[in-house]
Amino acid sequence: MKESVCMHDVWGHSYYPQHSSVSPPTRTIAVTGQGTLYVKPDTVIVTIGIRTEHTSALEALTENAKRANAMIQALQTIGIRHEDIDTSSFSIYPKYTYTNQTVILVGYEVEHMFDITVKDVKNVGAIYETAVVNGANIARQLQFKLANEQPHYQQALAMAVKNAQEKARVLARTLQLPLHDVPVEIKEQSHPFPPPPRPMVLAEGAAPPIQSQEVGITAMVHALFVY
Repeated sequence: MKESVCMHDVWGHSYYPQHSSVSPPTRTIAVTGQGTLYVKPDTVIVTIGIRTEHTSALEALTENAKRANAMIQALQTIGIRHEDIDTSSFSIYPKYTYTNQTVILVGYEVEHMFDITVKDVKNVGAIYETAVVNGANIARQLQFKLANEQPHYQQALAMAVKNAQEKARVLARTLQLPLHDVPVEIKEQSHPFPPPPRPMVLAEGAAPPIQSQEVGITAMVHALFVY
């Protein structure tokens, strides 16, 4: 049995110090795991539209509406459903010029952009050709997507967890540490969005050969391992 040790302070008072048990700090290895899966897209969003100019705002608007309706009807004749054509933006801008330091209104510009959902990637080139022949003269972006991304993301997430385990094993093996293979903490992390596509202007009659791009799906996790 351990005996208590009596101690005295500077005034001669007696006291007994308390024994504290401090557990050693937990030693951990923190790593970030990443998994990326590349999948062929099954959906394409084509953003295309009509830009018209006139000295009269009404004339520019009327011409724009006429060409937009012709484009929509032509797209429907090649199999694009009405519900797959949505307005993405609509704007009317005044146009000015500067003469002798004087601002003069010279006309108006009307721009009507549409998002067209294409379920068959092979038809994208025909969509552009049909749209341009029937009035479209500007395109903003082309998005390759998956109708259901979740199953592929779950695979990428599993890859990220395995990647985190592999990194922790390498670190532990290099430092000769007794690593516990199952993480004591794991958090899913967000990853940066891809940069926006560059605008592209179409010349009349142009039918670009669209090459399908694989969609990259990335998952990231932060994992904590004890050794």
